[in-house]
Amino acid sequence: MDRELRITVLRRAVDITGGSSALQQRLNVEPHALELWLAGRATVPEWVFMLAVDLVVRDDIARAAQDRRAAPRDEREPPESEIAQS
Repeated sequence: MDRELRITVLRRAVDITGGSSALQQRLNVEPHALELWLAGRATVPEWVFMLAVDLVVRDDIARAAQDRRAAPRDEREPPESEIAQS
């Protein structure tokens, strides 16, 4: 599972940065190394994984800050469609 998690986080980081080339430059790693890690043919080093986690978490926090809900989902009133069915 650890290996799968590392690859998933790395793929998410690729999406966030706009592609493999952008992530490779941001991490300052060789393109071939990043390709091997993404393909699961080599183990993602701890320091690369931690940088990718940081990138993903920061992106998630930025997205959450843009969320305009007044309250968490479970505390809000149900949508009108749910009220009508009651």
